[in-house]
Amino acid sequence: MNASKNGHDEEYMPVVAALAPVLYNLPPKIIAIDGRPGSGKTTLGRFLAWWFNVSLVETDHFLFEGEGLYRYRTGEIQRIIQIRLDRNLPVIVEGVTVLRQLATMNLAADFMIYVDNAAAPTFRREYEAQLAKYEAEFEPRQRADFTLALDH
Repeated sequence: MNASKNGHDEEYMPVVAALAPVLYNLPPKIIAIDGRPGSGKTTLGRFLAWWFNVSLVETDHFLFEGEGLYRYRTGEIQRIIQIRLDRNLPVIVEGVTVLRQLATMNLAADFMIYVDNAAAPTFRREYEAQLAKYEAEFEPRQRADFTLALDH
């Protein structure tokens, strides 16, 4: 029987190995997944949530629509995260600019994963400018505890 969740199990196993000690006994920790749009953050997040049987917050679901900015309904995201932590359970939070989102909530990642995908799409100039500013301020690549390099 093939227990594969999405066919990427083999390439995700290094992340699982790095994260397993952090999530041992499922402590109340925030695992953040950052990366450029289209890099594979959500797919990885769903896989890890399934593998470790923990909750995943996909922050894209909380974007303000049609503004052309990465602005989120932070209060809703914070409430979900806090409920998990209050129950002494871990939570995975993924999304573009996730470190800024957490900082806005006075939270920090206990473990940070950066997904770097050579095949990720390039976006319009205004989005690229926002991402460049975020990356300069928060340095998600440099701050990552684990970087997953993909090319698909």
